[in-house]
Amino acid sequence: KQWYQRRVAITAGQMTKIDFDKFVKIKLCEILKYVKAPSETTSPNLCACVDHFNSVSYWASSLVLERETKEDRQRVYRRLLTVMEHLIKLNNFSSSFALFAALSRSSVRRIINLSSKQEKILNSAQDLMDSSESYKNLRTALKSVKPPLIPYLAICIADLYFLLLGNPDKLENGEINFTKRFTTYTFMNVVRTSQRIPYDIQPNDNIINFFNNFNSYMEEEEMWKRSEEIKPRKKKKVPTATLR
Repeated sequence: KQWYQRRVAITAGQMTKIDFDKFVKIKLCEILKYVKAPSETTSPNLCACVDHFNSVSYWASSLVLERETKEDRQRVYRRLLTVMEHLIKLNNFSSSFALFAALSRSSVRRIINLSSKQEKILNSAQDLMDSSESYKNLRTALKSVKPPLIPYLAICIADLYFLLLGNPDKLENGEINFTKRFTTYTFMNVVRTSQRIPYDIQPNDNIINFFNNFNSYMEEEEMWKRSEEIKPRKKKKVPTATLR
């Protein structure tokens, strides 16, 4: 079966299994090194998570755009939307965010018509993942849910970036900045605590192999080209000047 012919719970569960298996391999020192200088050499497992996030997002957008008929595009979009909703219920804030980014991508969203129920699901995800006030709603959700969970790593990386690069290691009087060190520990402990409690999900090799081996997807420029083939932009009428 194709992934979209399987039960949503199975697909979301296997995506979560993959995400957690990658997430749990991240060493705390990798995050600190990545903040200072992103590199696959010094932060291989973190980079693998970032690459997988981007692959899921681009793959999902491409999957919709590649469909030849409107009905197929609508069907695949709805399926991805339901998978995203289930990922949120599983506290998987990584792939759920990746799918939200894919489904909200302008080149995709402009060619899809949603029912009021589907709009509600997308808007609910938008509220959760809204970047305003430094992802206030998502931070609140992360604090309120119980593990197992997979955090949205971009928040952790951004927090550490501003903490490490925006605060001195030593105070003006020459003493060690223990506040900076304690806050760094607090941020890192969120990752470590999340890694300790795994999901009880049995692997399905067929699905895992599929989601671990994305071999082709569109880039942004190609997505827009395809989107405009499906739904050409309306040409703006240029007013003509009249001589009197």
